[in-house]
Amino acid sequence: MNKMINYCNQEFEFNDCPACAYAKHEFSLPCGMAYENSNYTLSQDWKLPIPGFLVVSPKRHIEKFGELSENERIEIFNIVNKTIEIMKNNNICDRFNVIFEEKEKRHFHIWIMPRYEWMKDLVGNITENIGEIFNYAEKNLNTQQNIERIKKITDLIRNSF
Repeated sequence: MNKMINYCNQEFEFNDCPACAYAKHEFSLPCGMAYENSNYTLSQDWKLPIPGFLVVSPKRHIEKFGELSENERIEIFNIVNKTIEIMKNNNICDRFNVIFEEKEKRHFHIWIMPRYEWMKDLVGNITENIGEIFNYAEKNLNTQQNIERIKKITDLIRNSF
């Protein structure tokens, strides 16, 4: 059994792949799932308490974007687009980085990362210094106020889908 710690410092367990376990509802996050359909899950990033930092993940275990069918690619882009529209329309953020993550022996997913002013103030170039932003978020943003904001954004997206 493998273990991870979520953004609320709660431990959860999974067998082989955490994304597959999440898709099968073997564990949950404090804010719950923002959206789910037969092919994808959408939720707050599990580890980083950046409000609106969401992850779209296929339920089917794949490692690379190219393993998605054309219809699956269209569907995942529609989820990303709708999520960003919801956040923009509700004044959560107006700029985003959309990052495809393909790691060896890991589940492919797409990050939807809001670009907040504090990030630019902290590191200057957000894209070049994303690791510093992640480290800062993990060490400094795990506050009750931030967790409440994450829950509100997740609820907003859930209710808007």
